[in-house]
Amino acid sequence: MSRTAESSIVTKCAQIIDLLTKARRPMGFSEIVSGTGFVKSSCHRLLAVLQGERLVAYDTENRVYKCGPRLQEWTRAVWRRADLQDAAVEPMGQLRERTGMNVALSILDEDAVLYLRTSDHVPVRYAAHPGDRAPLHCTAAGKLFLTHMSSANRQKILLGKDLERFTEFTRTDAAALERELEQIRAQGYASAISEEFLQVMGISAPIRNEQDQVIAALSLWTLTVMAKPEELIALAPELQAAAGRISAGVALGGGA
Repeated sequence: MSRTAESSIVTKCAQIIDLLTKARRPMGFSEIVSGTGFVKSSCHRLLAVLQGERLVAYDTENRVYKCGPRLQEWTRAVWRRADLQDAAVEPMGQLRERTGMNVALSILDEDAVLYLRTSDHVPVRYAAHPGDRAPLHCTAAGKLFLTHMSSANRQKILLGKDLERFTEFTRTDAAALERELEQIRAQGYASAISEEFLQVMGISAPIRNEQDQVIAALSLWTLTVMAKPEELIALAPELQAAAGRISAGVALGGGA
């Protein structure tokens, strides 16, 4: 299929979704045909595609179409992230000022860390930016997410591909990493010292929702020339307290 044809299908699907989201009620097939201007055969085909992707749902009893559950899931995800970031702004700024270190907020995005917000006390070229991704096995936030995911998902990630070695301190043995995750679970925070970059070390604490599920990670990190590992680790209680305040803010906002 040509790129032009693919773009045309995406555009037409978007028109149908736009029409349904703006409607005050579910719509019949003839209404969708009239509202989009598509020929009936094309409209049938597009609706079938959208139903297959759970973007449109069909009510067989009333013979009408409405927005599907996948769109609703996307909407909830956007609002959860907004609530999370709003709750994190003040605690992140306070933590940065009290410690003189950099702070980051991240979530799990399939098999990687996804940074949502960063607050840098000292700008450095290794600093992550919102939208950047990082590996799970060699970052403090990544190890935290591995610790709190299901055993099946963790094994799928750890055993499904080779763990890349970024520095001489990167753990690439899945069994050794599993043992470290047990320690993380017990102590309540994760650390990574010179594992992704030789010059960087960090610690990470979990942010939880009302159901006590880990939905994000709050990380504190700095350069190895600016502090000793034990000085960073000593700040774990303060990091955990800040993560707790964000968790409370998310719960009050009704997020995740």
